[in-house]
Amino acid sequence: LDLAIAAGERLCLVGRNGSGKSTLLRLLAGAVAPDAGERFLQPGTRVAYLEQEPELEGHASIADYVAAAAAPERRHRAGLLLHALGLDGGRTVDGLSGGETRRAALARALVDEPDVLLLDEPTNHLDIRAIEWLEEELARLAAAIVMVSHDRQILRRLARSTLWLERGRLYRLEQGFDAFEDWSEKLMAEE
Repeated sequence: LDLAIAAGERLCLVGRNGSGKSTLLRLLAGAVAPDAGERFLQPGTRVAYLEQEPELEGHASIADYVAAAAAPERRHRAGLLLHALGLDGGRTVDGLSGGETRRAALARALVDEPDVLLLDEPTNHLDIRAIEWLEEELARLAAAIVMVSHDRQILRRLARSTLWLERGRLYRLEQGFDAFEDWSEKLMAEE
């Protein structure tokens, strides 16, 4: 596939379960290497990745986990984000609920004010208040966003373009998620 992500873009990535959406996000994040080809970033581009199942082990506290992803000049943001998400930064990472883990991982993804933000199921385990906060935070960001989610509401509200991963090919629609169903049916009929 050939994919370019421009500054400020809002992309949703859709596809069947098992089609490779999470793998593609990991590849974009640099967490896995491509089998062939290359992944290129403009020098100085900051990329943050929210995994579907974040691992917090190896950090003494939630604040340490979040601050570890930030450049020194941005570490002060860790406390602000943790407060906004209702988390005690001094708490150990052991025994967190699914929602607490997700909120800590969101704070970590946002703390360095990335240029590209890759989100894999960002609303999983979140309550309504946290989802509303996340939508407002993402809407205000200047970062390009690529998001995989089963939460159709967040896709409808935030995505301006749609990427469809289908049978190993990536299709792009320069419209939001609401246009996806008609467009994908038309593409399948044409094929």
